[in-house]
Amino acid sequence: MITKTPSKSLPFLALSLALGVSQANAEFGIGANIELDTDVIDSKAGDTTYEQGGRIEVNVTGKKELNGYFVEGKGSGLLKKDGTAATDDMWIKFGNDTWDLQAGRFEAINLFPLGKDTVVSHAGEDGGAVVYQANKVRGRAGDNGGQFALRVRPSSMISLELDTIWGDADEDGDNQETFSGLRPSVTFSGDSFSISAGYEKLQYEFADTTADPKEVDQSGFGVTGNISAGGASINLNAAMGSDDISKSDVTTFGANVTYGNFGLGAVHSETDVDGVDDDPTVTTVYIAYTLPLFDIDNASVTFAGSTSSADNVGDDDELNQFRTRFNYTF
Repeated sequence: MITKTPSKSLPFLALSLALGVSQANAEFGIGANIELDTDVIDSKAGDTTYEQGGRIEVNVTGKKELNGYFVEGKGSGLLKKDGTAATDDMWIKFGNDTWDLQAGRFEAINLFPLGKDTVVSHAGEDGGAVVYQANKVRGRAGDNGGQFALRVRPSSMISLELDTIWGDADEDGDNQETFSGLRPSVTFSGDSFSISAGYEKLQYEFADTTADPKEVDQSGFGVTGNISAGGASINLNAAMGSDDISKSDVTTFGANVTYGNFGLGAVHSETDVDGVDDDPTVTTVYIAYTLPLFDIDNASVTFAGSTSSADNVGDDDELNQFRTRFNYTF
């Protein structure tokens, strides 16, 4: 007679089956990629310099759906070449096909897309030239910041988004600043085109009682249109912003095209400063092309360049940069 004893693996098997059923409608992923840049920078204000930088990005994602609703999350960590570590994205999002709410650290809708922007460097920034891209409330708040974004899709052609951001910009004694911002936008889309428009308002409050002004308002709006034709993606952008603290208004225009592995773009910006006769202007043209590395999947090298010239900014009126970027996703 043979006596059978209960298998110790049965509870584990039952638990595994239960987990398998509970995760049937779930998605989970872990991925990483490396990006390494080698730059040659030539500025009229200084000598030619050579730099190398990069990072490894690790992404953890998950999503689960039930009864027409979903919950989704993402975390991205950066291990940088300079020895530091940082958080890129860290958010949770939930809702359904017609609405969702996102909270954490993320980037909201892009109202000034640059296309294939491997390197875009602007001259004249030390001399007062400013490029405004309607992105002050777009996101990726700092350590003490917070974000929420509410998206509503009343139809397949219309999408509404409301972004908020708040936090502390600086905690060094009397220089502490708190900020809060609001950014509503709307997108209309069709089979081969889309157009988005949005307004943003960002307010700083200085804890230092000697600050003048104690409260600063920055506001602006952006409009972008995208056309897909013949395999090419074309973006046309315009943005206008104002800043109380610098007493200036900035108007920026951009256009770019991406066709396969090739990208070309241009940005022009004018800064209207109160009390200044000769206002700063800057124009930047950039280009990029990506090639596979030995036909190996997810491995590539991109050659990119940016040339920029500015007026009424002093010596910092020319800036050229060439970049070689290696990418590998694993």
